[in-house]
Amino acid sequence: SKSATAPLNTRPSAKQTVKSAVVRDDLAECKYCGRRFAQDRLQKHEDICSKTGKKKRKVYDATKHRVVGTELEGYVLRGPRGRSTAKSTAKQTPKKDWRKTHEEFIAAIRTAKQTQAYLAKGGKLSDLPPPPPSSNPDYVQCPHCGRRFNQAAAERHVPKCATFQFNKPKQGGPPKRR
Repeated sequence: SKSATAPLNTRPSAKQTVKSAVVRDDLAECKYCGRRFAQDRLQKHEDICSKTGKKKRKVYDATKHRVVGTELEGYVLRGPRGRSTAKSTAKQTPKKDWRKTHEEFIAAIRTAKQTQAYLAKGGKLSDLPPPPPSSNPDYVQCPHCGRRFNQAAAERHVPKCATFQFNKPKQGGPPKRR
């Protein structure tokens, strides 16, 4: 009797063998590409093969076709040396003040840690002062609601915000003060 670990010769994979190239005597070889055809089809193939063999095909760039019409289009490298044509035509982004941004980030973390420690001791959140405001000079302020957005979000938000009814003054006089 056979053990459970012995290979079975009845499996389909055991029967698979590498097929050797069968050379048929009734086929003739194309002088351009080396493929083999029946005698009555060889002339027709060689006519076509000679024309297509002379043409230089363009290299297909899948990345180029994938990013057309997206925000990534400006970042895709083009040209033989990897030069980006989009960088020269794109407007220069303003230099960011990383030090100021970093200091604001550190201050926000310290404030959050102090708040967590105060709450852990049993203090109330309402007793704490509001956190320091963070300002990002790269953000664009909406003229209708005063909120700030990055450039792409502002381009989407401002036209919508202009049509919102809650941003318009009420009909019938100035708004009442409290």
